[in-house]
Amino acid sequence: MGIFDFLKLNKVNSATTVYKLHNNKFDEELEELKQKNKAWEESFKHIITLREKAKQFEQTQQYQKAIEIYLESIDFGKKSDILNFANYGHDIERVIILYSKTKQVEKEIEFLNNVIYTYPNSQDLGLWRVRLSKLTNNLSNQTSYDLKYNEIIRPINKNITIGKELNNLKKSLPEFNFYFDMPSDMQTFEYIAIHRPVSLNKSKELKVLKEKFDLILTNAQLAENSGDLKTAIEFYLELIAEDYEGKEPFERLLIIYKKLKWKEQEYEILLKAIDFFESLKAKQRRDVITLAQKYKMEGKALEYINSNKKIQYFGGAFDLYNPYPILEKWKEKLNKF
Repeated sequence: MGIFDFLKLNKVNSATTVYKLHNNKFDEELEELKQKNKAWEESFKHIITLREKAKQFEQTQQYQKAIEIYLESIDFGKKSDILNFANYGHDIERVIILYSKTKQVEKEIEFLNNVIYTYPNSQDLGLWRVRLSKLTNNLSNQTSYDLKYNEIIRPINKNITIGKELNNLKKSLPEFNFYFDMPSDMQTFEYIAIHRPVSLNKSKELKVLKEKFDLILTNAQLAENSGDLKTAIEFYLELIAEDYEGKEPFERLLIIYKKLKWKEQEYEILLKAIDFFESLKAKQRRDVITLAQKYKMEGKALEYINSNKKIQYFGGAFDLYNPYPILEKWKEKLNKF
């Protein structure tokens, strides 16, 4: 055997060894992931069992017993080293709803204060604060309807809005591939854990921009609940000016303008809402179809679109397509003007 043949053989053997080591490491990581998932599934199964039991009590209108079971589920989730808030956040929401339904105002206030303190970084924090403000503010004494439209300070137009920053960030992320290469026996969270399509830094940037919107929306809702309609309107208008792709500012402004008997402004914001979301929906549809065609998943995309279902980015990070069913309600309202 010549020296070149020997070197070639060694190179092949070395490459084979590296390949085997890489595969072994991958297999070990996959097995570890499956073991963790199994442990998580067992714990989450207990949460689901408690949840189903609580739902049965709800169905028979035994609301206090349902609350007790939901609280047990929350306590189990908090003490677990495997579960996180997302696994029992539903139960927290049910407790809030049931306290409200059974008119246990003091307990609802106490519970809301507790979750606000315990989960200060939760994405639901703004919702809880808004709900708490509804319970603690006496709207009938604080709300004044003698506001004039010329008193409203309009937001300044910006070249780079939060919405544009968010969309630019989305464009910088890896393309959504409709999980076209995911094995049939694999779960979505397993696929994401293995492929890790979004880096930690990008995830943080996404969260920061979303939180900017959440803060403005929370401030608007808190102002509205306290009866400060001027501030509420200004915050809602700021959201629209920042290219926020949510229905809340339009919906709330329609309600507030109606209360204030601002017929002209109510009509204008209704037209703007319909135009904005129809354009957004059409663009999302075009982009999603183009992307789906690339991965030979057009049939699946159309199935979702024709069924008025959302299509979301990896892990549900954000909507790629939203049917915006609120549009039909707004169009009906427009026809009545």
